[in-house]
Amino acid sequence: MSRQPDFRSGPRGPQPRLWQVGWLGLGALVLALAGYQALAARAEAGAAEARLAGVTREVAALASRRAALAARARAGSDPLAALDAPPARIVADVASVLPPDARLDRLAIDYGRGGALELLVVARDAASWDLLLERLERSPRIHDVEPGPEARAAEVRSVVRARWSAAP
Repeated sequence: MSRQPDFRSGPRGPQPRLWQVGWLGLGALVLALAGYQALAARAEAGAAEARLAGVTREVAALASRRAALAARARAGSDPLAALDAPPARIVADVASVLPPDARLDRLAIDYGRGGALELLVVARDAASWDLLLERLERSPRIHDVEPGPEARAAEVRSVVRARWSAAP
């Protein structure tokens, strides 16, 4: 009977050296890291596209609002000038027409309606109230003055609605 060679106990092929295993592990690590960075870059690109779409929608909305305001400006009212005015300038214009015996308790500025003003005014007497209304009417920047209801018993307390514009 002949014996068959036992391949299990025979000499093995060349064994990989430690440095070869190290390089193979390092290559796998670099490949995994590159895959992770590619996925992160793809997610970041998707987020950037979403932000771009949001900004594009916002720009379109603002452009249509600007067109509507420009159309209103061509129609006669000038809301764009009122929108550019700082509140301090409007307050200074209102304060310049107040007589000494009148005070401004509250001032509301509505930029959405083209510089609409609502003034809560207290005058010491009817003469001061009349002087205030006269000065508001003559003011170069304050237009469409509409005095509210008034009681002329002692001091006069009332609301005045008007419109402010940058052009005199």
